[in-house]
Amino acid sequence: MSETRIQILNKGPIIVAGHVDVVDDEGKAVRQHDPMAICRCGQSGNMPFCDGISKGNMKVCKRAESIL
Repeated sequence: MSETRIQILNKGPIIVAGHVDVVDDEGKAVRQHDPMAICRCGQSGNMPFCDGISKGNMKVCKRAESIL
């Protein structure tokens, strides 16, 4: 089984690589790609995927200061 990686890009989308099941609010599978970019700004015309509309104009991601 391949490793799954989720990366939060600073001022950008969430990149998901590897096998994951993406489902909508009704539990239906959403067509996906590997890797895929998940929208973080809420403005994409292709939700839940990023379409690049924010082009780096998002707020900086606050990093976790510690891991419990």
